[in-house]
Amino acid sequence: MRKPTKLVALLSAAALSATVLAGCGGSSEGDGASKDTLTLATPTPLTTFDPTQMDCGSGRLYCQAAYDTLLHPAPDGTPEPGMATSFTYDDTRTELTLELRSGITFSDGTAFDATVAKAVIDWFGRTDGPRSTVADAIKSVSAPGPDRLVIKLKEPDPALLVNLTDNLGIMTSPAALKSGNLTKVPVTSGPYLYSADKSQTGTTVFERNEDYWDAEAYPFDHLKLVQLADPNTLLNALKVGQIDAAAVLSQQLKPVKEAGFTVRESAGAWYGLILADRAGDVLAPLGDVRVRQAINLAVDRKLFTEELLPGGSTLSAQIFAPGGAVYDDKLNQQYERDLAKAKDLMAAAGFASGFIATMPDLSQFVGSPALNTAITQQLGEIGIKVVWQKVPVTELLSSMQDGKFPMFFMSLGTKAPWQDIQLSVLPTATFNPYESEDPALAKLLAVAKKAAPGAPQDQAFRAINTWLVENAWFAPMFASSTNWVSVDGVTVEPQTQGIDLVRFQRSEK
Repeated sequence: MRKPTKLVALLSAAALSATVLAGCGGSSEGDGASKDTLTLATPTPLTTFDPTQMDCGSGRLYCQAAYDTLLHPAPDGTPEPGMATSFTYDDTRTELTLELRSGITFSDGTAFDATVAKAVIDWFGRTDGPRSTVADAIKSVSAPGPDRLVIKLKEPDPALLVNLTDNLGIMTSPAALKSGNLTKVPVTSGPYLYSADKSQTGTTVFERNEDYWDAEAYPFDHLKLVQLADPNTLLNALKVGQIDAAAVLSQQLKPVKEAGFTVRESAGAWYGLILADRAGDVLAPLGDVRVRQAINLAVDRKLFTEELLPGGSTLSAQIFAPGGAVYDDKLNQQYERDLAKAKDLMAAAGFASGFIATMPDLSQFVGSPALNTAITQQLGEIGIKVVWQKVPVTELLSSMQDGKFPMFFMSLGTKAPWQDIQLSVLPTATFNPYESEDPALAKLLAVAKKAAPGAPQDQAFRAINTWLVENAWFAPMFASSTNWVSVDGVTVEPQTQGIDLVRFQRSEK
């Protein structure tokens, strides 16, 4: 079983103390963006500024405030120039050449060039971290000129460009990486500079970097990121004007809209069960595909989308984004609820009497214990007794990633297809704790890697999607967009994958 990497918590403490809330400032007078300070809520605590250890999925706002990346994502997810002004592949798509932006200097005085970029990518690839596996396909990095970087791959990597907009593309001073001091203070060339003196536990403060090459894209001089995990506390902070924008749960949309806030949908996530122990090493029943299929047939997806989360979710039995090129509506029909068929499959697999499944309790983070109740009831109808185990917040993710729980409820953001695969499907994936693999799946993955971008690659990804559904590696229940709420004076521009700091702009009151 893979040794878990250090991972910034996706799911953080249940509530922020009143002291931190009172000290978050920003919009405390309720006038939102009339000031030069943008105050955003994030459920994720800041634990490090070391780019090899930061998780720029859940901690994306911290990453983008402090650092710049070689490429930037356009609103539709397409990679575009960042610290690299251009990028081109060779015909085999195993050699990427990037032309770098000149005149950039890090906060420690180090000048940015190709030698620096090579050193940072090399360091990232050999350092164990939450996203280090995204560098697995890299064969070598070279700097043939001060402004030219060449990345050679062992085989085509469909997500390389996208990953260069994320952790893999973060640039900093090589000397700072070697010093080990990046945990507390970033060495950056990004749009903002960290203010240690003004920050406190739960509130991270940044000031504008006047030397940033694209400073005009960021309209606010000051930025505060306030950690708020509890949905009710977050909603109250919005109402009293202590924060300018936040992502809220779908069940909070009605009171938010009634309060007059602006709501914008952005990229979302899928919610459901990761049936991780597919070989049955710890929980034997999961080693039989019929049991995993029975679980999918027992799940009442309509209950989640029509009653528990009305208007804010979409029925889905897939881990890829609804509406995307990989998503297939017909696959959802494969697991329309059928308890009789589910029970037959359980019996055929030799588990007619069911079994006990212990899972970590995430109810405080999804905002509703009703999800736990529904899962317990639905699986109980085919003999599976669910035991919800309380796990300390600081141990929650590691407990899922190190295989302590053979199956568990989780929410994973949907990004580009290969990024989704890197996160939960590959043997090295963060959310594949038992390193599950299958020869048939391996062949499909190999085809997708080599397929030309566009229709051929989409077809290859759809084949992977079909295989995952048929073999029930997961039991997705629903997909939900991210609902960003903002006060007067702040607008959140839409984005198909994740949310970037640059999407928070001023708006007319």
